[in-house]
Amino acid sequence: MHDQDPPQVFLSYAKPDQHRVTPFFESLEKSGFNVWYDCKRLKPGQNWDFEIKRALDKASIVIAFLSENSINRRGYAQREIKIALDKLSEKLIDDIYLIPVMLDDGILIPDQLQGIQCISANASNCMIGVVEALNLQLNKLGVETQKLQVKEELSWSFQTKKEICDGLPGYETELQFIRLQSTKYPALYEAGEYIQGRLLESLFSSRSSMLDQAPSQYNFGQEKYRRTNTYDAHCSDPVIKGRVLTIQYAIHWYGAGAAHPNIDFCTYSFVMAPLILIESLEQIFITSSEAFLNVQNSVRNKLMAIKLGSPEEEHQVCLDSNGIALGTQNWSDFNSFIFKEDCIEFLFAPYQVAAYACGPQFAEVPYIELIEFIRPEYQSALEIEHIAWQKKRATKLVDD
Repeated sequence: MHDQDPPQVFLSYAKPDQHRVTPFFESLEKSGFNVWYDCKRLKPGQNWDFEIKRALDKASIVIAFLSENSINRRGYAQREIKIALDKLSEKLIDDIYLIPVMLDDGILIPDQLQGIQCISANASNCMIGVVEALNLQLNKLGVETQKLQVKEELSWSFQTKKEICDGLPGYETELQFIRLQSTKYPALYEAGEYIQGRLLESLFSSRSSMLDQAPSQYNFGQEKYRRTNTYDAHCSDPVIKGRVLTIQYAIHWYGAGAAHPNIDFCTYSFVMAPLILIESLEQIFITSSEAFLNVQNSVRNKLMAIKLGSPEEEHQVCLDSNGIALGTQNWSDFNSFIFKEDCIEFLFAPYQVAAYACGPQFAEVPYIELIEFIRPEYQSALEIEHIAWQKKRATKLVDD
């Protein structure tokens, strides 16, 4: 088990530009950054699709190298930029998450990158500009985390456990445990211990494959990743709303012999005083049946409003309504949720509400849409009583 690695910088580029990107990698590594560069990090026999998506999801900052090669061809560089832009939409307006570097001057910048300051690789101060942007954001990440910890009178750290065993099939499991401490909420450490126990269940499940070998299905002549069950669970910093704490895990997994890897989400929410696990969103509502219809309707409408494809494309596609309906039928379909500042965010893995190629989907439901159904105890814990008061006042004004 080892402590958390330093924040990761992910390099996104088109393969024909590798010789132009490598000097950036070498310079950034010499400057002390933890850089993920596929041609240096990927090992023979690894599932490159799985490893790239996993690294991109863990990245604190993405440097996207733009050129005639990456702009004019569809491929992994385009998909990486799309994922980075999706994550960028969750950041504060002054956050630096995506740094575009133009390898070729005069190229047409995609519409979705127009609002982001680009750096020309041909500029004499290019590397200085990249390093300054990286240091600014990484320092800000540390400062913001420290401020939040001081404000909420709690702290957290991470530890990683990784276990690999070759076999037919074998397994590779990597788990990130969160350690919580608080003088204000002395029982909070139990939340981290509870999550660790749940994560260890996945490790026990992985180990069980060693007692269930299948040489008729797998053999040592296959690429190792194709005969290896891979499971990687890592978490983001806690999200705190009032006295409710939510911890989100992204789980990248690959079943031996499967056509492709996948990603899933798991969230854990706790009222911090007294320490109570919110096992299901259903738990916070007065009348769960009425609340469910409102949650379901709101989420379905928001998912139907999602447009696939970049804005400059002539025909953008909506998610399939049947897929959305099938993936939002019961409370169990809404098990991955985060209590954010103004809303509850729902997370849906690929295949749940859309095709695999569409990727994961997200929908936010403002508290004001659900406030009348939320139990007073949870209104207090979330510190959203004022929303209930505002809604009652607005209703009264309309009636008058």
